[in-house]
Amino acid sequence: MQYRCPKCQSVKIMPVSQGANSPRPNVPKSLVLLVPAIFILLVLVLISVGMWIFGHGAGQTLQIATVAVFGVCVIAGVLFWRDLPDFKISMQAFMQAQKHWKCRDCNHEWQN
Repeated sequence: MQYRCPKCQSVKIMPVSQGANSPRPNVPKSLVLLVPAIFILLVLVLISVGMWIFGHGAGQTLQIATVAVFGVCVIAGVLFWRDLPDFKISMQAFMQAQKHWKCRDCNHEWQN
């Protein structure tokens, strides 16, 4: 299947909800942990840099928290990397099972 709008040829398409019996992709728990951990790490790093620029350096507690969250990110990243082949297969099956699509650019809806 080509994932493009037949009207405007945009790649910005999304599946339209087909009810409760529609198959869902299996999202690994490692991805659910990895995404928030990356955002928390980003916030901690920005706070640390801000404290280094505008203060007398980041405190020891902030440095320990940053290293701990970095460790969680590394572990969750490795676990997600191991789960990635199954996640890709699950996502491909989900995309192929979709029958109703909608373009986000031109709002055109169609069926396969």
